[in-house]
Amino acid sequence: MYYATIILNRLDKTLCYRIMKYKILKGMLILNTTVCSSQNDSLNFPFYAFNAHYGCIIPHTEVVKPISGSKPYGFIFDIGQIHTSYTGWKIFNTCWNSGIQTGYFSFSNPEVLGGSFIFTGFAEPVLASGRRYIFSVRGGVGLSYHTKVYNENDNPENQFFSTHISFPLYVSTRFKLKISPSIYLTLSGFYNHISNGGIKQPNYGMNFPTLAGGLEYYKNPLPSLKKKYIVDNKVKESGIYFSAGTLLSYKVVDKTEIFPEKGSVSWGFSVRAVKKFKPFYSLNIGVELIADNAIREVIRRNQSGIDYKRFAVTAGQDFYMGKVIFTQYLGFYVYSPYKARQSVYQKYELVYSINKNLIAGVFLKAHTSNAELMGITASWLIKAKN
Repeated sequence: MYYATIILNRLDKTLCYRIMKYKILKGMLILNTTVCSSQNDSLNFPFYAFNAHYGCIIPHTEVVKPISGSKPYGFIFDIGQIHTSYTGWKIFNTCWNSGIQTGYFSFSNPEVLGGSFIFTGFAEPVLASGRRYIFSVRGGVGLSYHTKVYNENDNPENQFFSTHISFPLYVSTRFKLKISPSIYLTLSGFYNHISNGGIKQPNYGMNFPTLAGGLEYYKNPLPSLKKKYIVDNKVKESGIYFSAGTLLSYKVVDKTEIFPEKGSVSWGFSVRAVKKFKPFYSLNIGVELIADNAIREVIRRNQSGIDYKRFAVTAGQDFYMGKVIFTQYLGFYVYSPYKARQSVYQKYELVYSINKNLIAGVFLKAHTSNAELMGITASWLIKAKN
């Protein structure tokens, strides 16, 4: 019995030692993983880029066709960084670039169209990558200053722009070829749009695609950009959500011989049902009420007394890129006492998911080529019960 007790005590001490050793080792592993993760999240890959652009103007309406024959060209500089950590990856479910770009576009018609100084922010998710190449898509939005704008007496031909300050936006596909550890040769196709969002008329806006070539320099050589994390936005069992949203927009009504120029704030509400089919795709249907106070001012001036509000049914689709959501849909007016340019309108929204219920961002509402409203939007999401 005595020897049995000694053996059991020794076994107990050995077991405790091994358990203690295991816990210490496990703690070290956890600490190491946490530190490594923190280090990975803090790694920065800043870059600098230059691109030269050359393109053409699309005559999207007869009004601007006479001055759409020139060939725009420009020189653009980028500053940004690429996000490779898990925290950054979750935004688009891929590695991505973000940054600012600035530069100048000449519209090759100095007397009528002049040129445009631009300043935009961009996001650029990586779609595919290899040891020597990167393929990505970039979207950007910002501000532009135009040297020539519409003037009834001095420059009546320029109906592209009626304000010196406008809002450029663009989408681009980009191919990058690695020519050194830190330098990539870039070839890009851009679709550029500039308008004032309906703040002041005339506002036909300019659509001008360009081809661009340039160089991109990274301060630190890039690691592998292939996907290495697990998507965390799986489709839930129900996959059905309801969205209650609101919008705000600012617009200017032009002066006349009798009335002065006047600014107005427009607002609206929407309710949509969203059916998610894939982690990255859903369809939506809904209704939307928009109270355009610029229309209200026009009605007041005409003393017609009709209702300025419009009600529409909508249908569209949503594209999910991590926390970023791009929505496009068509609206069909079912109530519009003040007749619209067309009975159907397009609406585009680019929003960010602040949390599981709240999203917010920007929108653009247009009738074919004419932007009518542009502003901010926010929505509250409610998951349908199973």
